[in-house]
Amino acid sequence: MRATYLLLASFLAPALAYGQSGQGYTGARMAGMGLAGTTLVDLWSVNHNQAGLAGLDKPVAGAYFQQHWLVPDLAMQGLAVALPVGKGTFAFSGNAFGNSLYAQRSFGLAYAMKLNEGLHVGVQLDYLNIQLGEGYGSTGALTAELGVQARLTDALWIGAHLYNPNRAELGGPYAEKAPTILAAGLGYRFNEQVVLTGEVTKDIDRPEQFHAGVEYRPVSTLFLRTGISSGPSMVHFGAGVQWKRLDLDLATVIRAQLGLTPMLNLNYRFP
Repeated sequence: MRATYLLLASFLAPALAYGQSGQGYTGARMAGMGLAGTTLVDLWSVNHNQAGLAGLDKPVAGAYFQQHWLVPDLAMQGLAVALPVGKGTFAFSGNAFGNSLYAQRSFGLAYAMKLNEGLHVGVQLDYLNIQLGEGYGSTGALTAELGVQARLTDALWIGAHLYNPNRAELGGPYAEKAPTILAAGLGYRFNEQVVLTGEVTKDIDRPEQFHAGVEYRPVSTLFLRTGISSGPSMVHFGAGVQWKRLDLDLATVIRAQLGLTPMLNLNYRFP
């Protein structure tokens, strides 16, 4: 068992750091849209592109849960809170994965600003901690994130996001660097019912990945979503329901070799 989790640690540490950088599954809306969330405005922009937080006009708090490939020991959960103040938005997020043999935690503090109606920028500082049980110790690192969103036309937005420009290292026994990842994407709103997104992400040490998604709103309180992503190839499905001040989003990601990753998040929009 111990050897299994050591192998798991070496495999998942960079992958989960990647997830906290904004390109992972956190946030069921974006997961349902193929992880193509660079241009979206959403509470979970705190894990995808902090510039999107600048588009929020009310305080929002939320929680999410997901279970990679239906394996209980690979569950992830987290919280996020966003508070608009003047032209800017402050946000805090916390994410957790693992058990007593292997655990990863990350905490982020973000600030996003609306420079004008067509230009949003955001920055975030993260603390990433990895801990192994049975006396193998723990380590941590500070990373940063930068994001921007710009409107090209009334319907078309572009976005870009950079995770870990400082090339932070996970010291101690882990001889591993947190990944440095650049994402860039487009978002096109056909009308109040249909939004199309697409983006490419590039870990400087790995091949690029491609993501595309669509969101359809048949009625004012219901959202249907789907998408695809590469590296590895995955298919994404999702749905969302708005009821008064609550937003419930569900999604599943299907990877042929490993199975399903279901997830959900519940957001509350304050008055």
